[in-house]
Amino acid sequence: IARNLLARRYRSTGDRVEPGMYALFLHDRAALDPLTVAENGLLYVGMTADISGERNHFAHLHSGFSSPRRSLGALLKRQLRLRVCRRAPGPSESNWRNYRFSDEGEVALTLWMKDHLSMNVVRLSGDKAEIEKLEKRVIGFLKPPLNLKTKGWRNPQAGMLEALRKLCRDEARDSRVVS
Repeated sequence: IARNLLARRYRSTGDRVEPGMYALFLHDRAALDPLTVAENGLLYVGMTADISGERNHFAHLHSGFSSPRRSLGALLKRQLRLRVCRRAPGPSESNWRNYRFSDEGEVALTLWMKDHLSMNVVRLSGDKAEIEKLEKRVIGFLKPPLNLKTKGWRNPQAGMLEALRKLCRDEARDSRVVS
């Protein structure tokens, strides 16, 4: 699976992502400074068992439902002038913990991603638990820098990413605004 994920890359057009595992790649490793990215550009590995195919971080999905988008936005907040807001109205902690960016910010982030990232998808059969088990092993093997948590591997850049994401969470918590 890892070899197949690394084998090819294509620019996302927002197409549906088949159930399985996917990888995001950065074209210019310096584009996300201070994040250290391997020579192959691998940035993130994720999975989906969603047969609807809606799991595409380049499509009309806002950052409130996408961990890699929240991390990318936290890294690019100043450069793209992103304004953080709550994912949805209401007092629930998940609304600020799983922050998103203003509508203009989400558009800017998506455009940046389409210009700077490519992806690959490896179709897998099996239920969600089986795919998640495989995903953890592949993440532990490939060690992508945007993946924050997985058993068997501690991302040495997680502290820096979590600090940036905490700044965004704090802004969302204090804003009380949903865009």
